[in-house]
Amino acid sequence: MNKLNSILWAMVKIAIYCMIVMGIIGFLTVFIVIPQWVKSTEILVPNIVGKHYYQAAPALSEVGLRIENPIIQASSSEPKGNVIEQDPLANSSIKPHHPVKITVSIGAVLSPIPSVIGKMEDAAYETLQSAGFRPNSIARVHSTRYLTNTVIAQNPSEGTAKERGHPVDLLVSLGRKPEVIKLPSLKNELVNDVLPALEAIGLSVETKYAPHPIIEKGRIIGHKQLVQIGDLITLEVSGKRDITENRGRWLTHKHTVSQEGNKARDVKIIVADEYQERTVLEAPYAPGTVIDLEQNRIRVFGSTLVIVFEDGKKMYERQYQ
Repeated sequence: MNKLNSILWAMVKIAIYCMIVMGIIGFLTVFIVIPQWVKSTEILVPNIVGKHYYQAAPALSEVGLRIENPIIQASSSEPKGNVIEQDPLANSSIKPHHPVKITVSIGAVLSPIPSVIGKMEDAAYETLQSAGFRPNSIARVHSTRYLTNTVIAQNPSEGTAKERGHPVDLLVSLGRKPEVIKLPSLKNELVNDVLPALEAIGLSVETKYAPHPIIEKGRIIGHKQLVQIGDLITLEVSGKRDITENRGRWLTHKHTVSQEGNKARDVKIIVADEYQERTVLEAPYAPGTVIDLEQNRIRVFGSTLVIVFEDGKKMYERQYQ
């Protein structure tokens, strides 16, 4: 019996020793071996911000990482195709084959530059700034087609796609170039025959009426002969104002250029009055520009028909008495 007890006690001691050894092995495995194994399999994420997508993908693949579906985003600082952001950040420790989220640039957002041709300088500035662009250098030249301070040309041209804040250069009219001419004597000429010819060469004309003992009513008594293009000259005319004041007048007509689209339109305005039918304006204007024929010093005589065309298409006609 004692022998049997001894054998059982020996077996219990062996079992206890085995449990102690297994406990020690388990402790070392859980707290030392496994953490070291886990730690040894982590890798550092490379920095791919600023690289092109086709460079970033191989850089991640070389260290055992992969790209998750990229996010597309506009950027004014990074060129199209470059990586803007990454997650996890560079030098983070992660497991192999872990997905890396990246944001890829599609470049800056582009907008079409609006047309400012035909607009006054202040209006052109406002139009460009409202569209997010920056008026830049201003060059000025004389022009026979455009009024003073009207935009003749722009660079970049209308409709060009550029990022917001892009500078736009303008060419602005100084009006007609001063040109001194000597008029022939118009004494005894009918004022209604002379006015259209004087205005056609760029002169603004006013009439002053006074009785004359010899010269017939409606004929010129005298005028200044040495003038500059663009000057206002006075014709002294025989007769009383109440007889002749309605023979000629400034045309009080305004036309607003169609606002559809952003390209300049070729505007043509024809006037037919008691004197003749003639084209009084033909030039490109930006959409929305207001053309004031009175400001352009267009004089008409008697009943007048105004016909307006845009890009060769007749827009409307209007009769004035």
